Amino acid sequence: MPSDYLLTSGDAEMQRLRLQAQVWEPAAIDFLATLDIQPGWKALDLGCGAMGILRPLSQSVGDTGAVVGLDSDATQLAAARSFVEEAKLTNVSIIEGNAFDTGLPAGHFDLVHVRFLFAPVGRDSELLTEMLRLLRPGGIIAIQEPDASCWNVAPTNSSWSDLKAAILAAFRAGGGDFDAGCRTFGMLRAAGAQQISQRNAVLAATEQHPYKHLPLQFAGSLRKRILDGGLLSDERLETCLADVAAVANDPNSVMTTFIVTQVAGRKAS
Repeated sequence: MPSDYLLTSGDAEMQRLRLQAQVWEPAAIDFLATLDIQPGWKALDLGCGAMGILRPLSQSVGDTGAVVGLDSDATQLAAARSFVEEAKLTNVSIIEGNAFDTGLPAGHFDLVHVRFLFAPVGRDSELLTEMLRLLRPGGIIAIQEPDASCWNVAPTNSSWSDLKAAILAAFRAGGGDFDAGCRTFGMLRAAGAQQISQRNAVLAATEQHPYKHLPLQFAGSLRKRILDGGLLSDERLETCLADVAAVANDPNSVMTTFIVTQVAGRKAS
């Protein structure tokens, strides 16, 4: 992970990222289907984590294409390599590298993708510059980032709302922005990208869906930031965690996810 990545690394984060990839894979497939990806293309998934969108990219570029997944965390890299082997993605390779300074050749890729990396890191200009550097003229840049505006639970619950507010504040205090998806369209326009488009994805987690536990997973990674920043007292945090766990385990509750904004554009020729 980048040194300023806000969420803790290790097995718990790896499991969160694997679940995240599984939950959002259908939306990623739909997104890629709108991008006119051609067989034989070279694609890069920056910050791919344990799974990223490696399988949808592999399918999109076909047997004659090539996909590179890049991450800097040893646990995530090992998980990604295992996934690629298990899924028999023969056109996918996994490499170690820094998403902000990959060292890969300029103009090498037809498509460069990133998901949920602007939000926890916050180094917008550096990441966007590297993505565009790696793209050939006319190549596609694709960005998926969150917008927390509709992330909620029904029936409403005050502990759930307090924990969400603390999570978003912890992102901001650490230099990130959970609502990064609200600005990616404008970022591409300001960078001179062409044919910019946006579509949004949102899901409903019902019954015993494991994604209903997402606030608990975030709170676990951000616990120290929440407490050190005085965003919640230790007592209130423990109450929120217990209440949110009960909500997540309640088959009558429904969690509406945050929006995933799916923005794409072409590098100027």
